[in-house]
Amino acid sequence: MGFIYIFFSVSCSLAIAQILKVAENNRMRVMNILVINYLAGALISIFNSAEFETVSLSVTDHGFVIGGMMVILGLIFIGNLVAYSRSIDRVGMGVSIAAMRMSLIFPIAVSLFIFNEELASIRYLGIVIALGALLLMVPKIKTKNISGISDAWLPVLIFMMTGAADSSLKIYERLFSTQLSEELFVSGIFIISFLTGMGILMKRGELHFTFKEIGYGIATGIVNLYSSIFLIYALKLMPGSVVFPIVNVSLVILGTLIGVWIWKDTPTVKQWSGLAAAVISIILLIG
Repeated sequence: MGFIYIFFSVSCSLAIAQILKVAENNRMRVMNILVINYLAGALISIFNSAEFETVSLSVTDHGFVIGGMMVILGLIFIGNLVAYSRSIDRVGMGVSIAAMRMSLIFPIAVSLFIFNEELASIRYLGIVIALGALLLMVPKIKTKNISGISDAWLPVLIFMMTGAADSSLKIYERLFSTQLSEELFVSGIFIISFLTGMGILMKRGELHFTFKEIGYGIATGIVNLYSSIFLIYALKLMPGSVVFPIVNVSLVILGTLIGVWIWKDTPTVKQWSGLAAAVISIILLIG
């Protein structure tokens, strides 16, 4: 059953990428779509939560800790997107993607060394090959002129924030999932991201939305929400040190194939080699 949840999580993540790709091609403002996405996801999540159905929103023994996690993660979710966008512009896509993908070591380390997950030796090999495959799949690294310390730190910020976001889902699943439903936990994160995004749009003077942006935002919000929910479900049934590599590598494989099929991308020989290594890593991780 865990692999089914992984499949659904990966499918939702791929849908997010394709929706935003279409939006960009139609010259829509992605930030506006993301703000609506967080609002839509939060509302859907709240109305589907066990707490909403039972009208029970009492504070748990760890209420302040959970609340603090949601606030921090909400800021990280939206902040990571802003940093990623700026990093691509200032440092280059290759470095930015490498930073995001290699953050995989954070949730793996948390799963193995903090929660003491035990794996068969063959799966450790699968993890190593998965990390190598992700590096091979990164586009050719071309850095632009870096104008200052802040630009140089952008890939580091992406690396840290992506790793923290993924690790937090494992921490929530292991420590707090019995006290707060997945839906309410994710809705809290999305609400903070929505409010932060609204603040960014107000500062930019862009606090207005077209009907298309609202529609795309709602569609993105639905799949974004369930991408996280299904990932948490998978973590309840399988080791995080297996789930995270499979999810990341599957996204790379399927994303590449979709890019070739729909968007007419042309991967390099190095990227095709990474794709082959990714398939091998998944076989080892599943086995």
